[in-house]
Amino acid sequence: MKLLKKPWVALLLITFFAFGQRFFNISSNPPALNWDEVSHGYNALSILKTGADEWGVRFPLIFKAFGDYKLPLYIYLTAIPVYFLGLTTTAVRLVSVLAGTLAIPGIYLLTNQLFPKKKSLPFLVAFLLAINPWHFFISRPALEANLALTLIIFGFYCLLKAFKNPKFYLPSSILLGLSLHTYNVSRVFVPLLLIIFFIIYRPKFKFDLVRTISVAIITLFFSIVAYQVFSGSGTARYSKISILSDSAVYQLGLSRADSSLPPLLAKLRFNRPIYFLSEFAKYYLSYFSPNFIYQSQGAQYQFAIPGKNLFTLPVSILSLIGGLYLLLKERSKSTYLLFSWLLLSPVGAALTADPPQAIRPNPMIPAVIILASIGFYWVVSLFKKRRWAQVAISVSLILSCLLGYIRYLDSYYQEYQTKYAWSWQYGHEETLEYIEENKDDYDRVIFTKYYGEPHIFYAFFTNLDPKNLQPGGDNIRFKKTDWFWTDRVNTTYFVNDWEIPKLLEDTLPLESGGQVALEDSLLVFSPQSLPQNVKILKTISFQNDLPVFYIAILDKD
Repeated sequence: MKLLKKPWVALLLITFFAFGQRFFNISSNPPALNWDEVSHGYNALSILKTGADEWGVRFPLIFKAFGDYKLPLYIYLTAIPVYFLGLTTTAVRLVSVLAGTLAIPGIYLLTNQLFPKKKSLPFLVAFLLAINPWHFFISRPALEANLALTLIIFGFYCLLKAFKNPKFYLPSSILLGLSLHTYNVSRVFVPLLLIIFFIIYRPKFKFDLVRTISVAIITLFFSIVAYQVFSGSGTARYSKISILSDSAVYQLGLSRADSSLPPLLAKLRFNRPIYFLSEFAKYYLSYFSPNFIYQSQGAQYQFAIPGKNLFTLPVSILSLIGGLYLLLKERSKSTYLLFSWLLLSPVGAALTADPPQAIRPNPMIPAVIILASIGFYWVVSLFKKRRWAQVAISVSLILSCLLGYIRYLDSYYQEYQTKYAWSWQYGHEETLEYIEENKDDYDRVIFTKYYGEPHIFYAFFTNLDPKNLQPGGDNIRFKKTDWFWTDRVNTTYFVNDWEIPKLLEDTLPLESGGQVALEDSLLVFSPQSLPQNVKILKTISFQNDLPVFYIAILDKD
């Protein structure tokens, strides 16, 4: 191929193609900003304007947010597009789009280091990643996991490159260190793969200035992680999704008490270590099952389309062929690293409950794509004596992969956008637009918490001055059951949906205590809590015309 004589041209074309796919229609699909995306964007704005997050902490290394303690890198990077574009959907998602795009040249470079003798393989890997449904999907919302994946790809490329040019140890330590402060799963995957990496390659270290600085940098990043873990902020999110949750431990105690086994055997059978290991093994294996690949069981709609293959069927088959070929024909250090990468990818995800879902094990993506490309490469090489057959097989395989991707895009832009808009907390922007236009006619606004954390949508879509949300501002914010709640910001109140009666009286209770008056109030209810004695002013609906919010006033007649 003539393009292979100028590899940067082919790579540039593939990269631009990937960018177009990931950036197209980004402001309206996914159909709305979810609460995590809005939190990223608003905290980025808060940092820009005040140098502190929404809780008044100056330049934090971890963001308290709702009590889930978000890692900082995505938020700090988002401050750049927010500065230039304002607090918009595009600004919030742009970091993820660019990270997903940069992963294309990243995986090209990584593959070139792993298999330098296979000259056309890196182009094929880059192309297959560009049209991979899973990677396409996670490159559009504001997802820290997507940014972390790109950092990991470049980090390990630099680490491999450092064997020939030790200067690359420095960017490798920075990139891998940053990944630890981007997404929590990286805090499991990166250290494990680094250990395996050094076992496989056994590099000889000479502690010159570059290597010493690199070790110091990665140690600093790990030290911050260790401090956050021991202080509790680094495990706050995990405590809510861990295998050994409070409810799981309670059920374990009940099982032991109700067991027909003798007390000693019951204790040996029903205990935390046994439960943890059995659940971990079950969850880990689930990430290699068809249920996971097709998201046919327990899919989280914000991270994948249920029932759709994360890789497309042709790529899935080719990855199996590629894995078999490497195991039988090409056992090398690169092979061992690639399989280690694949097998370690679900470890962090398997440590959490509610699998299999498509965001936590996303380090699998590069490994599967590289294996599929090797499978493609080997199938075509079987016909090396017949040039026409090689061309025919290559074209057929590429077209089948493209067809699978096009069918996925059709579902993404048609079915997904209308059927799963509810999973993106759709309707907040439209509701708040109406409120902003009409709030001067009322003393206050009362907003249901049914869809979760409406205060952050209010702050985002009204471009609220961060000082009003920070401590000392005109607000009611408090901690309860390891979560941080907001009952009021300025004259907008937020109430629990289950405390809204079918017949309204004069007030509604606030979770923090006290009451809020309904007279001269603009009311926002969910369909589930709509009282009988209100006058509906406007209905906000999903794209399929089902109501998401009712905006109303108290009907005194």
